Amino acid sequence: MRKIIYILLALLSFSHTKAQDPHHSHFYAVPLLMGPSFAGSTGGTRVAINARNQWTAIPQQYNTASIMFDHYFYGTRHGLGAVLHRDQAGAGKLATTYLQAQYAYSINASKNIAFRPGMQVSFVNRHIDYSKTVFGDQLDFIENRPNSIEPALEENNNYLDFGASLLGIYKSFWFGGTLDHLIQPNQSLNNENSIVPLKISFYTGMRFNIQTKFNNKRQRDNMYVMMHFNKQDTFKQMLYGAYWERQKTLMGIWYRGMPYLKAYQSYMNTDALILMFGYTFRQFLFLYSYDLTLSKLTANSAGSHEITIVWQRPASANEQKHKNRFKIVPCPMQDNYKSGRQHNQHNM
Repeated sequence: MRKIIYILLALLSFSHTKAQDPHHSHFYAVPLLMGPSFAGSTGGTRVAINARNQWTAIPQQYNTASIMFDHYFYGTRHGLGAVLHRDQAGAGKLATTYLQAQYAYSINASKNIAFRPGMQVSFVNRHIDYSKTVFGDQLDFIENRPNSIEPALEENNNYLDFGASLLGIYKSFWFGGTLDHLIQPNQSLNNENSIVPLKISFYTGMRFNIQTKFNNKRQRDNMYVMMHFNKQDTFKQMLYGAYWERQKTLMGIWYRGMPYLKAYQSYMNTDALILMFGYTFRQFLFLYSYDLTLSKLTANSAGSHEITIVWQRPASANEQKHKNRFKIVPCPMQDNYKSGRQHNQHNM
């Protein structure tokens, strides 16, 4: 009985926040989901596929899937990206599909400083299957369930949306922000007013090059420390994380929560501990993470799983001639995977 109560509370909480944008754990593996400034941020061509299954033990859990593509045009400073993203939740299969086109421009302010302003336009489809929902007038615990007398409702809503971002780079340090849902479109499926709130994101981090010795051979590892903050309407989310990168392996840990800011009275705003592991093979990166729930739903949610596969094409010989004009973002998972890790990103 106690488990059922926790599940019901989780679903009620989820239904209250489902209008918020979905969140991911693999920010830097699928960075176009953070902001359009990351379009072309590798200096080459990249394709990424991401899937997330949230709260696997709860019926009708929340699932998301994304595919993204981006490319940097050497000699022009232009980066282009495209994102197809879909999230689905609930018995009624409430689904939102985004198709985004992104553009970024590289500006070298000095030898060590660069900026990447970006913008995006999104076509959004919101859909629900009412045949799989239950209305209040259908609840009948004695006889068969009657048909609902609810008025006809729209099953689809299509609208446009816009976003903008700015990314700054100073040697091995990066910082940036994104403004999404700039026109705050109406996402309602029942002809009422359901505005998508403006979303504000800030992210920053730094890479440290660490000399280590392994099997009597000196090598350079990379360590990253990062912070990510989101605010949408009254919803706030903070993440703190660190990655350790050695040759073909990547390990990371994130904490998602704001324990100093209570979500409700007597309820601490702490969400999950994220454990991550990645492995590179030639030009591919395979990444898996598990979100360990830290709230009262720990025993009943079974956490969340997320996987990402990234393919990157290194710059061609002709493109390498222009490398001095481009600074690859020193974030994790932004370099090319062929022939091992490249550790001179901020000099490119």
